[in-house]
Amino acid sequence: MKIAVVGASGMVGSRVVAEAVRRGHDVTGVSRGAGGDATDRELMDGVLSGVDSAVVATTGVTSTVVLDAAFATRTRVIVVGGAAPLRTPDGPGLVLDDERYVPAHIRPVAEASMRQLEECRAHQAEWVYLSPPALLEPGDRTGSYRRGTDELLTGPSAISAEDLAVAVLDELESPGADRHFTVASPGPGPAAG
Repeated sequence: MKIAVVGASGMVGSRVVAEAVRRGHDVTGVSRGAGGDATDRELMDGVLSGVDSAVVATTGVTSTVVLDAAFATRTRVIVVGGAAPLRTPDGPGLVLDDERYVPAHIRPVAEASMRQLEECRAHQAEWVYLSPPALLEPGDRTGSYRRGTDELLTGPSAISAEDLAVAVLDELESPGADRHFTVASPGPGPAAG
């Protein structure tokens, strides 16, 4: 499979590139400052015209340019966003509005992830939005994770960037039914992957 990774030099994007290469896929990376700009529609049309799927692993970047290019080129896109759009496990609200998960100093980043999902929902492109759990950081690749829909997984609500990349590649290779899903490290409940 030919895969474009937007944000290929970041924490998540670099792990997605490594996992894709590990699985034998052909990868094109796009990174800010390395001849790439996810807000350049002409560039995105060119990048996506030659691939089967794309992964957007950027924060704060308006995803409509990539979604427009994906729609024009009929390319499936996985947007790796934030946890803010997930429902809290103990109430009707969103993670965005719960100070246990989103303290004031990171609220702008959380709001950006909400906008990303809203842009996806309003778009005709074939997209999937992956919300990581509450804690995402570099770590070990175990190859295992739990998968949920639009509610924050607990016990633990954490995953390594390496295992998030495993989930991204699993979704590319065997698409699930959900347009918005989340993953977390194995814990209570069945593991996927």
